[in-house]
Amino acid sequence: AHPRPRPPRASSASRRRRDARRPTTIARAQSVVDALAAVDAWSVTSASGTALRFIPPGIETQLFQVGLAPYLAYLWFLRDARATPRASNFGARFLLLFVAATIPAGIVAKTRYGDILANVDALHGSSESLLTVSNALFAYGFGAAAGRGDDGEKDEDGEERATTSAYVVLGVLFLTCAASTLAIGAVAPSIVDGELLASEPGNALSLPTWAVHVSSVTEWALAMKYVAGHADRTGNASWRNLTVAMSPFLASGITACTFHAFYNPASINALVPLQALLTLMGNTGCAVAAYTIATNEKDGADSETPVLEGAAPIEDGLGFALKLALWTSLASAAVKYGELASPFGAFFAEPSYGKALGMIALPSVVWTYYALNSGANASKLTMQDVKSFGVAGTVSYVIIELAFWTIAAPVAFTWYKVAEGTWLDLSDPTDKAKLFGAGAVFINVVRLFVPFRLAAALALAPVVAKFVADNDDD
Repeated sequence: AHPRPRPPRASSASRRRRDARRPTTIARAQSVVDALAAVDAWSVTSASGTALRFIPPGIETQLFQVGLAPYLAYLWFLRDARATPRASNFGARFLLLFVAATIPAGIVAKTRYGDILANVDALHGSSESLLTVSNALFAYGFGAAAGRGDDGEKDEDGEERATTSAYVVLGVLFLTCAASTLAIGAVAPSIVDGELLASEPGNALSLPTWAVHVSSVTEWALAMKYVAGHADRTGNASWRNLTVAMSPFLASGITACTFHAFYNPASINALVPLQALLTLMGNTGCAVAAYTIATNEKDGADSETPVLEGAAPIEDGLGFALKLALWTSLASAAVKYGELASPFGAFFAEPSYGKALGMIALPSVVWTYYALNSGANASKLTMQDVKSFGVAGTVSYVIIELAFWTIAAPVAFTWYKVAEGTWLDLSDPTDKAKLFGAGAVFINVVRLFVPFRLAAALALAPVVAKFVADNDDD
């Protein structure tokens, strides 16, 4: 047999050239990675010099990052809560995919298009659609959670069917919403005045992207109501704490929609740090609320999964999906085209923090109040409920009040500066008169938050009580 011929060896000169190219290729790849890492995907305030001076540029990115730790804690405790529906558990975890997707989307928006993510519609809408999936699964899980079977025991098969149907409902929702939104978009030019459509800014959200935002906010609002009802069905009142903790998330979503409704102007880009702050508050509040839920279940006599009483709020999943899709399509069209018409056109043409804060606060407070009081066993929170925890209740209330006023007072003075352009000068008689007027408005506004402060104190009371008991044992 003849020996197999060996391939010719590369010359020493060619090997040296090849080896010399390797460091260059690695260096180029490293430079690309470093350049992408240097891009702040979530930042809006650093992209413009018109941000409010007292807000550090890029602070929203830091707030979003800090909020990740309490959200992971929330997922941990929510998993420990045995009455958490499977679809809702999965939906809450799915949110992490949305967070991860916004990072490359934001980087591409800035590096390729030279703009913030909110102004690049295709990237914006596609990444935000993941939030809609998360919220839809979370809401449907609580709304369709199975109760007792015919034998009076937990309906395991019913829960399995509810989990499976959640994905079917999600598919029907997306297909129906896509079809109806595209249909409305196709006929809109023949219905809406051409001059109005031409007056729309170039960075306006498309109809499908508006549908994504309307759907996600609506789903979260419904989830708040279903979670409050879950307290009645499980007999665990701590679930109402989660509804309260979800309210900053609702305000955060409405903040994003408000920013988009004014066409993402740099003049009110401090709304994005506000959105990040509300998200951080929601993450932290949900972590505490989920902890109290899991703790109350463990302290109960029954160690098995609680059996839900009564009928589920969503009995027809298909009907739920069709109604939500119809609402989403019509509401998104009303927002997109309605804000162009008079008198809304003039309102949105001149963005201001006063307008924006009103659009954020009013629906957030009203819906949270409605969600908490819509259940069959809903009752008004009073100071007596807090006092029922004894010393722990009093300490919890003091902590919540200190935290609330520590935040509320500086925020009030800061937004006065935003609205008036100058800080309040108490040596000026004119400013004193303004103080009395603004003070009356401020007192009436903070009164709206009394139920939430009481609910927060009630949520914190079991934690304080356990701490006090542990110290007594020591």
